Amino acid sequence: MEEVTKNADLADRLVRRRARVLPVLGLFILIQQFAYFANANSGGDRLIDHIRRGEWVVMSLMVLAMLTTGGSWFRSAKVRAMIEDESARANRAKALSTGFLCAMLTAIACYVMRGAWEFSVGVVIHLIVSAGLVSALLRFSLLERRDLA
Repeated sequence: MEEVTKNADLADRLVRRRARVLPVLGLFILIQQFAYFANANSGGDRLIDHIRRGEWVVMSLMVLAMLTTGGSWFRSAKVRAMIEDESARANRAKALSTGFLCAMLTAIACYVMRGAWEFSVGVVIHLIVSAGLVSALLRFSLLERRDLA
């Protein structure tokens, strides 16, 4: 009985922490995008440019993994089950659909604007992925916070 209470308290703390951290993670992605676009015309062959691209790929994959799995990889199965309840799965599904919608709208906007502005493939990819990830993170965070209130 004591272990169940201990696991429930831990799961509650982790859910609250996740709801607080997700908007900050979205902000980090946006800041990273501003840094990318500030240096987008530098040619992209310097070592720092390769490091920035690698950093963006790693961060994007981590955020995507967190969004699709809940991010409780290193917890016991009992705690994961408490964190990943029906409400969290529903919130994640809504967030992922919002991210997909925003990614598609960004891709369509880039297609429409291609005559007015010349976009490199890298810029378009950054825009699409960032729009999808940030919108999904924010939606998931808002839904989780609403459930906690």
